[in-house]
Amino acid sequence: MDLAFRMLARRARSEGEVARALAERGAGKTVVRGVLGRLRALGYIDDRKFAAECAERWKERGFGSLRILDQLRRLRVEEGVAERVTPGAREERDLARRVLARHFGTGGVADRRGMARAARFLAGRGFAAEVIDSLFDPWE
Repeated sequence: MDLAFRMLARRARSEGEVARALAERGAGKTVVRGVLGRLRALGYIDDRKFAAECAERWKERGFGSLRILDQLRRLRVEEGVAERVTPGAREERDLARRVLARHFGTGGVADRRGMARAARFLAGRGFAAEVIDSLFDPWE
């Protein structure tokens, strides 16, 4: 329990992170389940809240749903919880537009080269191909 409290004193953690740390220190499954249950009951860990806060922070920094999902997986957040907090298609498209405007300004994607650069930039930030494709009219 002390290890879990020390971890949580530094920053919020997912249940998976705490469980892994306890297991790496030799705690058995029963002990890990007990510690996690106690931490949940005390309100020290809440994966839904943790994932939502992380996702919101990453959206503000201009990351797309694929990048957010990847980061949440790395933090050992359950897949279902991670998927519920990632932006939907419409929200992600709006976010991608804002990121493009912030990074490229209004005239940065006027030609094919600019569009290709912008598409690569968005892909690198974790935006889905469908979202990127929807931003550019291929017939222009």
